[in-house]
Amino acid sequence: MFLILAIILTAAYPVISQEQFIQDSSWTSTSINSDSVQFTQTDTVDTFQIKLGDLDSADYFSGEISFAYYLISSEQYSDAQYLLFKLQSESTSADPNQRDSINYLIGWTFYFSRDFDQAIDHLSNVSTQSEIGVQSQFYKSICLVYIEQYDSAKIILNNISTKPDDILRELTVLQLTAIALLERDYYAYDSLSPYLTKKYFQFSEEENSMKEYYADLTNYRQKSPWIAGGLSALFPGLGKFYAGYIGLPFGTISMTLPLAAVAVEAAIIAGVLSPPFIVLGSLFGIFYVGNIWGSALSVYTIKKEIYDEIDRNIIYDMHIPLRRVFW
Repeated sequence: MFLILAIILTAAYPVISQEQFIQDSSWTSTSINSDSVQFTQTDTVDTFQIKLGDLDSADYFSGEISFAYYLISSEQYSDAQYLLFKLQSESTSADPNQRDSINYLIGWTFYFSRDFDQAIDHLSNVSTQSEIGVQSQFYKSICLVYIEQYDSAKIILNNISTKPDDILRELTVLQLTAIALLERDYYAYDSLSPYLTKKYFQFSEEENSMKEYYADLTNYRQKSPWIAGGLSALFPGLGKFYAGYIGLPFGTISMTLPLAAVAVEAAIIAGVLSPPFIVLGSLFGIFYVGNIWGSALSVYTIKKEIYDEIDRNIIYDMHIPLRRVFW
């Protein structure tokens, strides 16, 4: 019975060969090669092409660059550099903006790793006409500030094209006022500070801080090394108190006074010409003179420490606005 049914169905619906299917179908395969496969629908679609060997490079680079941003934001700088250098080696198929982004992000990773020379090299490869040209110039300038090349940093900032009453214009002024303070160029600071309007929340706090740093630097009065040495001659450690140190003088006292007491005891017991007194008295003399000399120098040391702390804060307040504006 089943055999009879199969014969009837075969007669009603003849088998269509592969060649007949291809000829009768609305889809025809026009070309097949290793690089691309192209299908043409003769009735409804003009052309539909799938590229196998040449994926959309714009999407590829955009995705990888976004991932590099993520790695940098996660402070995985070595992984970000590995990815970005790989992209740089493939960047012949990227568009100019993507190549600039790769160089910019490589410079960024070196900047956050505090390798400022390498950061400057890569940031210099970013076109000033690109979409990220301005922020690249800002980061390049602060790298130069870190290595104390202030004149080069000012040249870059002064050459950045900005519009009046624009956030980037005031950000430029903020950076220049900070450099003026680092150089102790108070005349330049006075000429620039009126343009710090504090109307941009991204760095209004840092603009206030610059005025505080200016006041701290200009109002600081160095103590007299002569007075510091004289006080330490009267009583060991007293000159360091005068210079501004709090804990350090106690170390001087704990070393000098016991040695003086032992030397006096040796003089009383064995006499001033005895070997014990000569040895202990000589040691006390060395510590005593060193205490006086150290107290005189301490006024310069503490000034340098105060100025270095202010400079670190100034550079930090140059860095934070860049993160807020360009991140």
